[in-house]
Formats: sequence, structure tokens, C-alpha cells
Amino acid sequence: ESATRAACYRCDAGVPGSGSNADAVSHGRRVAHITTAHPAADARICYREAQTLVEMGYRVTIFGHHPQDTEIGGVSIRGRGQPRGRVRRILTSWWRALRIVRQHEADVYHFHDFELLPTVVLAKWLYGKRVVYDAHEDVSLVAMKDWLPKWIRRPLAAVVRWLTGFAARRADGIVVPTRLLEEQFRKWSPRVATFVNYPAPYFLSCRDRDWVPWDRRDNEVIHLGTLSMRRLDFMVRLAAEFLRRRPGWSWTLLGMHDEMLKWFKTNVPADVRDRLHGVGKVPHEAIAGRLCRARLGVNYHPLDTRQTAVAIPVKAFEYLACGLPTVTTRVPLLVELVDSCPAVALTDESSDAYLDAVLGLADREDLGILSDEARRFSDERFNCRREGERLAALYNDICQARAD
Repeated sequence: ESATRAACYRCDAGVPGSGSNADAVSHGRRVAHITTAHPAADARICYREAQTLVEMGYRVTIFGHHPQDTEIGGVSIRGRGQPRGRVRRILTSWWRALRIVRQHEADVYHFHDFELLPTVVLAKWLYGKRVVYDAHEDVSLVAMKDWLPKWIRRPLAAVVRWLTGFAARRADGIVVPTRLLEEQFRKWSPRVATFVNYPAPYFLSCRDRDWVPWDRRDNEVIHLGTLSMRRLDFMVRLAAEFLRRRPGWSWTLLGMHDEMLKWFKTNVPADVRDRLHGVGKVPHEAIAGRLCRARLGVNYHPLDTRQTAVAIPVKAFEYLACGLPTVTTRVPLLVELVDSCPAVALTDESSDAYLDAVLGLADREDLGILSDEARRFSDERFNCRREGERLAALYNDICQARAD
């Protein structure tokens, strides 16, 4: 069932999207990806979408935060600085992006941030450009965050949802990362393509380059990615208890923000400090190598938030691609995709259940076999190039429709 549902992500509007568009020709089309909130080398924007498009013959330029102009895997990077302060960035980003549209000629302009929705509308209205909006997440849910005053959350979420719908109706196409977001945006747009954040071709090439055979790997549990304070506290307590029960293992939290690293260094229990490690951000090209040296991957998300209900944790795909048997809480959209994988242990979010799941997986005598199953399952199911074909089909349909 999981494979069937994954294959059903599609780009409609008369364009098949289940893989039959592999023969869609790029005609050397120029695509400009524009972001002001993400770095230009963002994994989704650069390594998944842009590099996959380059492989298909597109000429892709990314305008975003980067120290300098450069090229990454055939993708042209046009580095831009960021205004100091979030408020100033949000207030000025739309016209800075509009200036890029005026100065840089492209066949399709692909925008990646909610704050650029005014540019999406104006680029089409004022200059007749072909515009695509990439909804990385449901931004209206961000308006419900705890750090906002309660009285403003629901009105702000409603305003955000209205603005998103207003721009989506006027964009030529929409790109989303999950099935549920696809269903939401189809209320507003006839052209919606789902590009799931599967391991990028570049990530897999790094995986193949840095692959470590099972018998040479460390007894290490690894967590990849940023953590909220709530999740970090849970993970430290969980890891400490695991390490007390399994003296021959270590545990690494990889990719934390600086402020979380500071908290981590002062709150790790002394008796496990030499085996519980915190590591900051690492370059994208180094992630696969770190994962390939470990033996277990963990993904923990509390299941009591709407954000968790509509998101897919990318790290789980990367764990499996690197041969890591994985423990994860039952994130709904992730369960759809991995529930038939023998290398995945699904658990609820309680500390006891999660600890039992990690201990149980670590003690499996066939862990090496599960590692092979994890990689096989990933290579068969999670193909970023197929996602690229859907994105190319969306571009082609937009360009052909406007030409007609």
C-alpha cells in the first residue's frame, strides 16, 4: 500500500505524473529558484530540486543567501546577503526578489518562501512571468506556535491561509513536499506537483563513496537534524538511559544549532558524557559519511501537534539509504511510506516505549541483515529522480500552456 500511495503523487492538468514524463524534454529551459529565507545551498532547493533538474537538461540558477557566486553540481549560485533582523528581511524580501525577476531572464521563476508571495503575484501581473510557488510547509501552522500570544494565533493563521490561497490561485503552478499539502493546494490550483524530500542523487553518490561495511561500523546510535528544546531534553534523557544499559554503545546528536549545543554541553549527565556526543551543523556532502559509520538511526517527534501530522521527517529516508535500521515515532505520513520496511521499528512517543524500541533493535542478532534491507528498501522506493520528473512535467505544462 505504501508504494502505491507514494506513486499516486502526481502533477495533473493533463500531464501524467507517475513516471511517464521521463521523456519530457527540457529544451534547455532556464529556471530561476529564488529564496530569501533559506540558504542557496538548502538541501531541498539545491541538492534535490535544482541538481535533479540539471541532470535532466535544465539550466538552473539559485538566488539566495550565500557568501559568493559559485557553482554547485552544475547549478549556478548567485549569492545574496541577508538583511539584519527577521522583521526587516520579511518586509523587504518581496521587492528584492522582484528586482531579481526584472534583472534575470528565465522561462520559469520558482519561489520558495511565504514572504515572497507578493512577488509571485506581482511577477506574473506586472511582467507576465511564469511563476511557481514551493510550499515547503503549511505556514498557517507556524502561526499557531507557542511563542506567539494566544489571542493572535488563530486570526494570524486565518490571514496566512487567505494570503496563501490568494497567491496560489494566481500562480502558474504549486510544488509541495507531502500528499496532505497537495490535497490542500488543489483547492486553489489545478497544477500541483508533489516533490517528496527523498535522498538527493548527490547524497546517494556521497553514500556510495563513503559506504562502510557493517562489520567495520561503530556501535553508534545517531540522530540527525535540528531539535527543539522539548525534543532535545527528551533525546538526552533517552540516550543517557540507553547508554547506561548498553556500555558498548555511543550516541550522537548531529546537526544541532549553536544555542542547543550550549545547553547540551551543560546538561549531559556526567556518567555518559564520554559516549553521548553533540555535533553542530555539518556540510551536506559530509552527512552520508557520518551516517554510514553508525549502526542505528533514531527519529523522535511528539505526535500531539498538527505540524507532525502533516510533515515527513527527511532524516528517516537518509538513515535507510545509509543502511541504518531505524526507530521512529508513528509520524502519520512517514508510516505510510515505511510501515512495510523490516528495518524500521515504529513506536509511540512515551519514553518507556521509545527506549524499549531502541534497546530491542540494538539487541537484534540480525542487525546486519536489517542494514542491507534498509538500503535495498530505500533504493527501490525513494527515488528523487522520479520526483524531478514530476517537477519537470509541471514546468513543461506551464510553458506549453502559455505558448498556446
